[in-house]
Amino acid sequence: MARRRTILAGGIAGFLILFAILYLIPYLWMISLSIKPDNEIFTRNLIPAAPTLEQYRRLFFGYQFQNSLLKIDYTRFYLNTIVVTASSLLLVLFTDALAAYTFAKFEFKGKTVLFWMMIATMLLPIYATLIPSFWLFSKLKLINTYGALIVPGVIDAYGIFLLKQYMETIPDELLDAAKVDGAGAFRRFWQIVVPLSRPALGTLAIFQFLGVWNDYLWPLVVIRQQSMYTLTLGIASMEIRQGLVVTGSQMAASVLATVPVLILVFLAQRQFLRGLTVGAFKA
Repeated sequence: MARRRTILAGGIAGFLILFAILYLIPYLWMISLSIKPDNEIFTRNLIPAAPTLEQYRRLFFGYQFQNSLLKIDYTRFYLNTIVVTASSLLLVLFTDALAAYTFAKFEFKGKTVLFWMMIATMLLPIYATLIPSFWLFSKLKLINTYGALIVPGVIDAYGIFLLKQYMETIPDELLDAAKVDGAGAFRRFWQIVVPLSRPALGTLAIFQFLGVWNDYLWPLVVIRQQSMYTLTLGIASMEIRQGLVVTGSQMAASVLATVPVLILVFLAQRQFLRGLTVGAFKA
């Protein structure tokens, strides 16, 4: 029996390793293209014969093309994305946590109906709300602004659901004791509920970060000026510049764009797994 379990565990581990390698191949290929000189870009070898950081240099200092310097405003794209992602992340964590706290720990008329109406919004595809959302933001004169990129992500139905399910596992006795000591509703939320909900908040932070950092469709709709481009729009716009194919630098830009994502997932993976397994999807 023990031998059979060992063989089964080894087989599962081998399958997962193979699966991980399959997922890594496109990323490794992207890194390979980013360190290849132009004359090797379209070759099939994974390891370049003459690796170079020229593609990365071009991102920040530009291309020399037909006696002129063709610049890519990559730093601006990166800063725009950081501002939008950080602002959206902080706001959605605060607003979703407040809403979840209300649903989890307070009783009020229409609570169940309101909660399920909110859940029902998750069934709507983004394409169904794209035109009305664009019309609304154009009327508010927010096109080509940070507001148009940040405001739609301030409240997230899935985040409220996730946090509510977690907060329901927090003992009411803790909050009742704090209430007896004179703590108001917001103080109980900020000093008791938020610290105890860190695993779920960490999980939501990762989801929100990935969603905003990688979003392409909504910025494409509301942004027209290149100075307001996020990374996704900026990298897409690099494909062809004045007849010059910049595949190598495009891959270098993509590699640098994944760095914050990898750092976040690496640092928050323990919180992420804990948030998914300890009460986050409590029935």
